[in-house]
Amino acid sequence: MTEAFDDVVKQYIDFVNQQVGAYMDALAGFAGHYARVERQVHRVNRPVRAEIDDAGRQVVVWASYEDPTKPNVIHNRIIRVEDYLAVNAPGGSNEQQHARAIVVFLFTYWEAEIRPRLAKAKGVPIHEVRCDAMGDLRVLRNVILHAKSVMRSDKQAELKQLGGLFAIDEPVALSYENMHKIFVAVKQDCGKLMLDWLGVEDAPIQPEEIADISIQKHHRPTQA
Repeated sequence: MTEAFDDVVKQYIDFVNQQVGAYMDALAGFAGHYARVERQVHRVNRPVRAEIDDAGRQVVVWASYEDPTKPNVIHNRIIRVEDYLAVNAPGGSNEQQHARAIVVFLFTYWEAEIRPRLAKAKGVPIHEVRCDAMGDLRVLRNVILHAKSVMRSDKQAELKQLGGLFAIDEPVALSYENMHKIFVAVKQDCGKLMLDWLGVEDAPIQPEEIADISIQKHHRPTQA
């Protein structure tokens, strides 16, 4: 039995919402790491001796309040504090890595799983199931995976909805604001898919006005 078109769209919306939640939780985690380490910088390390060496350079010996022999001290990695703060700062490499992974994940799930099922549910060839936002995600996915995340002019020209978010010959910067716009654009396309499938031409709200979307289906009670 062919599954319902709206059920497939709903599944993708639920998937997008999962990515929104994971993204927001990750940002909170990065911010927490940043705040904790920033507070610890002056508490954990303290100078215990300073002297001038033979070359006239000041040498400072630092000691830690933490005891590395205690079992509750977990050694994660060795990294300079300023580097750790930089990668966990807003817009830092950790945030960018996570955001880029979500963009790739959103497109891959759409292309490999959702789009073929929508075509089957609608009874049309797969190339007839098209969305501008999903096409833009395809471009972003290729830039991230095949161009070291650098947006070239030819790729930027292919973007239909998200072109204004990215500068030419610069790394793809997926800020919080840009990710919000991407999530909204994807959900707007889901709304457009639903309106087209339902044949609604004069809807009270247009797809480009949608900020979020959910699908609720009412089932008739069974007869006794």
